[in-house]
Amino acid sequence: MKKYLIAVLLLSGCASQGVDRNNQNQIVKRYYASVESIQPVTLSSEVGTGIAAGAGVGFVDSLGGNTEEMLGGAIIGGLVGGLFTALFEGGDDAYQYNLYAANEGAFTVIQKHKLDKNTQCVVVNAGDTVKIEPVAHHFCNQN
Repeated sequence: MKKYLIAVLLLSGCASQGVDRNNQNQIVKRYYASVESIQPVTLSSEVGTGIAAGAGVGFVDSLGGNTEEMLGGAIIGGLVGGLFTALFEGGDDAYQYNLYAANEGAFTVIQKHKLDKNTQCVVVNAGDTVKIEPVAHHFCNQN
């Protein structure tokens, strides 16, 4: 089992940094926006649901045993379900960027990536997902 885990980790390091696959056959709109404000936010989490689902699966899987085995199965299932959900979600910390673009008006983007607090202008790449990256302030003055 450890060999497979190591192989997966090594292969994931070989991933290319090309165009986002989710943007295939999508219209990707690119424009510049001024940063009006940045606030830290906390994302909702489904860890509780993962714990409950894992506990249910662990309990059902142990139905053939005695009460202690069913309780143990529920506890272990809950731990595994919660752990995998937490790993899949990542951290709960994110940032809300209140932006303004001349043609788009005021809008908000929430992402985990933190921009420098002095960022005044960003390029917005909006396709299947939205990604913002800092750019020189003069790009926002061209609008």
